[in-house]
Amino acid sequence: MFKHLDFKFYKVDFIAIAVLVVSLIWANVFAVDEILENTIYENIAIIPLFLGIVLCLRAKKYKTFFTFIALVLFLMIAREFNYGRVLFCQLPDNPHDFYPWSHYKYGFLAHIIVGIYITASCLWAVINKIWVDIIEIIKNIKFPFYTLSGCIFMTIAQIYCERFMHNTAFEEIAEFTLYCLLFSLVYIYTKKIIK
Repeated sequence: MFKHLDFKFYKVDFIAIAVLVVSLIWANVFAVDEILENTIYENIAIIPLFLGIVLCLRAKKYKTFFTFIALVLFLMIAREFNYGRVLFCQLPDNPHDFYPWSHYKYGFLAHIIVGIYITASCLWAVINKIWVDIIEIIKNIKFPFYTLSGCIFMTIAQIYCERFMHNTAFEEIAEFTLYCLLFSLVYIYTKKIIK
């Protein structure tokens, strides 16, 4: 188990640490306990996901794996925009609240389209034998322990803040930090593969 773990601390992880620290200080100094939908903070959180897609698409090796990761990151960006709802379905008197898809005659199609996208992405990965890339990556590249641990911790923190604390500020901070750590993972793997 330990032979597959890399205990080196990577400088790119400082981006996530900086985002976390600055965000927590900002939330405490200004007593922010709610970050509304479609705000600047929530929208800039997609930047690390977008940069992760760019790195994935530029990868020279394991193209099936990295293309699939790019597809997953794109889905996460789409989810941040509620699959277009925050762009087209704003309530007239509140830019941070939106009509549900059920409000529209064909709104149910949004969920069907997302389901088709996920199914098509998974089928594409299977057809292109993604497991070949995954096995090679596992054999040749160790898992960055601290980055992966951070991803797990931030995922748990995000779920806890949303379901038990009902604090959207800490939820969004954990989510933004997680996105930065996901970018770190992509950066670390693409850099190691290039070497």
